[in-house]
Amino acid sequence: MTVKTYRFIALLGDGRERFSDKALDEEWPTEPIVIDAFGFSDVYRYSGVVFLNEEWFAKYSKNWRTSTTQIDDLLVNLIKYTAKDAESENLSKIKAYLASPPETLEGALEVWKGFYDPELKVI
Repeated sequence: MTVKTYRFIALLGDGRERFSDKALDEEWPTEPIVIDAFGFSDVYRYSGVVFLNEEWFAKYSKNWRTSTTQIDDLLVNLIKYTAKDAESENLSKIKAYLASPPETLEGALEVWKGFYDPELKVI
C-alpha cells in the first residue's frame, strides 16, 4: 500500500488557468496552496513555489516599478513559511536573491522574472 504524502506548493501570480489540476498533479504528490493578496496562512509549511507567469510580482505590489520592498517582504514570508526539510530550486533562488539582492530595481526585476518557469518544471 502506498501512502500519499502531500507537499504544499505555493502558487504565485495570476495564471493558474495555464496549468490544469492534472498538470499540477503530475508533480505528485502535491497539494497546491494559493497565496493571494490576503497573504499567508501559518497552517501550512511550503515545500515548493510555483511562479505562474513572468510578471507574477505585479499582482502582489502596486509599487513594483519604484520599490522592491513589498516583493522582498513577500519573498521573506515564503522563506519563513517553508517546511524545514524543503528542497526546492525556487526556494533556493529566493534565498540567494534575499542574501545578495541586486543593486538596481532593473536587476531585481530580471531575477523576479527568472523565477517563472513556463513548463512547470521548477518548483
